[in-house]
Amino acid sequence: MKSQFPLSASFLILIAIAACTSRQVTAPETGGGMKADVSRAEVEVTRPDSLKKGQATVAQNDTARTGLPDELAELKYVADSLYWAERFDEALPYWIKVLEQAGSDTMLVCEAHYVLGNIFFQKGDYAKAELELKRSILTDSLLIDAHRDLGLLYFVRGNYDAALTSFGKVLQLSPNDSDASYWIDFTRGSAAYENGIKAFGSADYSSAIQEFEIAATYLDADTSANYKIYFYLGKAHIERFEYDDALGALEQCVEFNPNWSDAYVEMAGVYFALQDFEKAIAYNQKALSIHPDSPKALNNLGYVYYTQANTASAQGEAELTEKLYQVALRLFERAAALSPKMAVARNNIEHVKQILAGERTVEALTLMNTASKIDKLKDRISTYEKIIEKDSTYDDAYNNLGVTLFYAGETDRAEEMLRRAIALDPYNYQAHNNLGLLLGTIHRYDEALKHLFIAIQIRRDYFDAYYNLGYIYMWKEDFESSRRIWLQLLKINVQDKQARNGLDEMNRREELVKRGESSLKIEVQGDDPAEEGN
Repeated sequence: MKSQFPLSASFLILIAIAACTSRQVTAPETGGGMKADVSRAEVEVTRPDSLKKGQATVAQNDTARTGLPDELAELKYVADSLYWAERFDEALPYWIKVLEQAGSDTMLVCEAHYVLGNIFFQKGDYAKAELELKRSILTDSLLIDAHRDLGLLYFVRGNYDAALTSFGKVLQLSPNDSDASYWIDFTRGSAAYENGIKAFGSADYSSAIQEFEIAATYLDADTSANYKIYFYLGKAHIERFEYDDALGALEQCVEFNPNWSDAYVEMAGVYFALQDFEKAIAYNQKALSIHPDSPKALNNLGYVYYTQANTASAQGEAELTEKLYQVALRLFERAAALSPKMAVARNNIEHVKQILAGERTVEALTLMNTASKIDKLKDRISTYEKIIEKDSTYDDAYNNLGVTLFYAGETDRAEEMLRRAIALDPYNYQAHNNLGLLLGTIHRYDEALKHLFIAIQIRRDYFDAYYNLGYIYMWKEDFESSRRIWLQLLKINVQDKQARNGLDEMNRREELVKRGESSLKIEVQGDDPAEEGN
């Protein structure tokens, strides 16, 4: 019942595709399959050599030109010297003066605009750089280097269509220009890669696969880029349960980059899904041999052993069961120590400890995970009810049942189950949060706020409760309190889209109230209810 926002990814490639933060693939808290979480791609921009000093012939060796007045020739000599020494801040005012004094010297005007475009690019002032390069082209439309550098500028800014137009102009002027041909292919591949990342982040895996395959066509020979393309291509196939295709792409990834540990983690996840535990262990260990402190690999390796322990327990092999659980526990604890915010590792630790202490049965935990994989709410409700029959003290089962009932429209029963979860464990912050949101949707605002504040007191960093506080205050038309919550969240993280969307929605509702219109409509767009308290 928590509110969450889709994560997007943007990607600019220059010279080499920048390093990306991959979706962190971790095992769910209990039972089957490996879950994925998309994070935003990180971008590193490297300027191309041709914009470092300006490779245009018009900008070179012109200090010896005859016909310039002595004062202008001397000014240009200083401007050239500073420019080629890459002292761009000092060169800038000199080139501005050169432009001012160029008068009707078209060649010098063209050169000055071109060099100023390169200087502004170096200073990161892309708008001025674009303007100056365009002015250079207006002065001399045949200046190939200005078209090329304008294309590179567009590329850096992610305007791939404009970049292709500029590079295409270079080829029109110089059909055999291999540099322009290279950049056209690289731009097309980069655009496809970025589209693939965006589609992947939006869970449109079919489109992502198509885009990554296009990217591979253009960038396969680029060793700085191709392994990442195949990595995400493999992950997209995993999401579609196309395991053979996934393994093929991931194998291509590690062929290009044998030290890409995340690829081995993904391959281990595929073999885990195929129940080939021997290979799942081997590939996770391979990942750890490259990156010993990988929380993902440690958690997922622990989860393989955890699964084997469950099987051994069902077969009555007590000694082996104990041994495997202990191995799994140590791996989960290492993962959690390396990544304290890794909730899945913490939950895995809790579940193993519960089993070892006899507080929770393997059967109940396994059923809990089974319920989270069921699409139909009716069948999921039935499964949670079975869990409660087998273990009436399982507070998270009541919590998840309450959330599922809420999404099924059975508000009264949902409230009852959430209150039972709290009665079993007064410190179950998820149950308090879920009950608070439920009560808010039926306009019982004061009760709702009480449970949300309890959730925050139990766990200060539980941001879902803060988001829901913002919404409850908004529904209550306490816009001042709602605004304070959203602004505080944005102060913590200016990129917080959930908080930004909440603030925008609150402002919209406040305007409705000012106009005398109703703002009472409540819409809850939360996660899949199975994601709460697994």
